[in-house]
Amino acid sequence: MLLCLSLLFMSIDPSFAGHHDKHNKSRLKKLCSKTSDSKLCLDFLKSDSRTSGADNRGLLEIAIDLAYTKATDIHKDLNSLYDSSTDYKLKDRYNSCSKNYHDTIRNLDLVKKLFNDRDYKRIEVQISDSVEEIRDCKNQLKNNENDSHDLKKRTKEFELLCDVVKVSAKSLEGKDRDDKDRDDEDDD
Repeated sequence: MLLCLSLLFMSIDPSFAGHHDKHNKSRLKKLCSKTSDSKLCLDFLKSDSRTSGADNRGLLEIAIDLAYTKATDIHKDLNSLYDSSTDYKLKDRYNSCSKNYHDTIRNLDLVKKLFNDRDYKRIEVQISDSVEEIRDCKNQLKNNENDSHDLKKRTKEFELLCDVVKVSAKSLEGKDRDDKDRDDEDDD
């Protein structure tokens, strides 16, 4: 009996998985097509194992996590560069950028809270603030000839991840709020 059930599930599952994969690939392509670099967006999202089974809300959470990780890594590197540099002009730039990324990480902490509250409109506002912080940093680094940590490239990648978060949040605006309101009514 168990053998028959196992065989049945094995025969059903591949076709279901195939349909699910097609739908998910379509969802990813649609989302990433609205960003500034659809190929890199797809690469970033596919790098996370959770993406294959994620709905739109799950994709937003993944994008937030990826952006948070990228910002944290860059922030750590900026602090390290500040500590190791003997050039006072560079130290000043690294310190300024470190502060920008610190503020960005604070914004992303708030984005996580807003995500849990399903407040997608305010996520967009916080992400816009983060992008402004990072543009300030980019301006500080644009004349830096020695970019040994690929800060310019990684900052551009972070901006793209912010774009993915923004596009994802925008796609959920209004849709998910209705579900939350129904959940709140059920709690009463």
